[in-house]
Amino acid sequence: MSGANEATRYYFSAGVTDQSGIIKRNDFRRISMLGNFDTKVGKMLTIGGKIQYSNEFNEAAASSGSIPGAAFATAGLGRVPLITAPNVAPFNNDGTYNVSGQFIGVMNNRVGQVGFNNPAIALDQNRSNSENNRFLGNMFAELRPFSGLAIRTQYSVDYLNTENEIYLSPQSGEGFGNNGSATSSFANRKNWVWTTTAQYDFKVSSAHNFSVLGGVEQQRITAKSFGLNRIQVNDPNFTNIQGGWATPNTAGLGIGESYLVSEFGRLNYNFDKKYFISANIRRDGASQLGSDRKYGTFWGVSAGWEIANENFWATSKLSSIFSSMKLRGSYGRVGNIAGLGDFASLSTFGSGLYGQTGTLVFNQVGNNLLGWETSNKLDIGLNFGFLNDRITAELSYYNNDVDGLILNVPAPPSAGMPSSVPTNVGTMYNRGIEMALNAQVIRKKNFSWSSSFNFNFNENEVTSLAPGLNRVLSSTSGLETVNITVPGSPVGSLFVTRTNGVDPATGRRIFINSQGRQVFYQFRAASGFNFEYADGTRAPNVSSADAVVYKNTNPRFVGGWDNTFNFGNFSLNTLFT
Repeated sequence: MSGANEATRYYFSAGVTDQSGIIKRNDFRRISMLGNFDTKVGKMLTIGGKIQYSNEFNEAAASSGSIPGAAFATAGLGRVPLITAPNVAPFNNDGTYNVSGQFIGVMNNRVGQVGFNNPAIALDQNRSNSENNRFLGNMFAELRPFSGLAIRTQYSVDYLNTENEIYLSPQSGEGFGNNGSATSSFANRKNWVWTTTAQYDFKVSSAHNFSVLGGVEQQRITAKSFGLNRIQVNDPNFTNIQGGWATPNTAGLGIGESYLVSEFGRLNYNFDKKYFISANIRRDGASQLGSDRKYGTFWGVSAGWEIANENFWATSKLSSIFSSMKLRGSYGRVGNIAGLGDFASLSTFGSGLYGQTGTLVFNQVGNNLLGWETSNKLDIGLNFGFLNDRITAELSYYNNDVDGLILNVPAPPSAGMPSSVPTNVGTMYNRGIEMALNAQVIRKKNFSWSSSFNFNFNENEVTSLAPGLNRVLSSTSGLETVNITVPGSPVGSLFVTRTNGVDPATGRRIFINSQGRQVFYQFRAASGFNFEYADGTRAPNVSSADAVVYKNTNPRFVGGWDNTFNFGNFSLNTLFT
């Protein structure tokens, strides 16, 4: 619902979302409401605000993948169907669960227990639910004391409360070892931002147009969390944390705080709507960084040329083909600390108990020289249109050189450090081409069709890591090392031991070792050696040491095709990506 008069505008909306995932009991529901207004107070002052609330509920069976990496774990419901023997059923013929201890039974197979959980129990009895209640709001005041000058201040808040509940049945593989488990935790995150700007737009004669903006901004984020875990249920009918359990433990304990302060300015200039120049500069200080490097200064410049507004264009043959033509480019230096922990630059201690005695443990190594991760970015583009801009196109080239890449550098074991150290050591680049094509295909009184196509090609390469660090490995759920980052390859490339299928003559599995040679596998309990070359000679065992940088996990090509059809008061949108 919306409405307005000469002084006041308002808007209100509400929505409901209900989605089912690709795994049973992996569902999402949301209820949201939004309202905003602004009103003029006299001739110079405008005030307004926005309020938004949402309730989100994520329902999941435990290990469904709602927790990062969980679907890939040994008990993960995204993995179990792929690794459990296809002739093993989750139920016995009498309808009871097929279990052997904590694992699924092997039924009539000759092999011993292979160590996989029965997923039917997890789907029927376990749960890992999360509920978010989020409030966002802002209020602003804008003063225009005379023509061209606008002074605006805005205060915004973002409050998020999260409740997590996990129950693992004592009959399931996940809860068997503890005779059941129940965990409940609560997390509260508060974020406020206060921004004040002053902008002045003016002209010097009719051709010279200026816009000057300056401002300051502060942002503070605080977070805390706590919870309870209980194990050893005394009656399996208790399925919540309030029931009868033998052992209480703490869970989900956390505390965090960060602060960002910024000062910024911008100057825009255009001459006769033909030549455009813009320059900006900002100074940011972040509490997460080292005491000597908390502040960084970043800047950018850009320029544009509206070629189609030149006098020579109107008399050229190109004007009969193109209805608009603009050349643009920009270069700048930007900073980034995304993903950095609140206390990343500090050495910290954790508390605990040894018996009934309080303890301290050194649990994080800090780095007082930790600074901003920076990028030098170049963009060059061309925009043009046909048929009075009924068809428009955009073609761009970009190059982003990242230096001071923040990596967690492992220390030698002899140093006795409890963790790797975040350090500005890496470099990499992203470069590519982007294109977009937009068209008003049909424009009739009662029917219209607009279409848009976009395409992006990106090349990513890591060019250096820390001194003495030749690779960075990452694992999924602590099981396999699946990704590797090395200089000369894209970040997070697949790291695999290669196979070449099965030998059709003998049925033996074929592996490829690090030298690129085929190695055949045949289990031999008596002799003890299982790997051999094609000529029958014994080969070294193939292992993770034979893994190689295999394939790029980052998409090199991304594209989409969007269409909107309007017929009277009805609209249809289709999007292909």
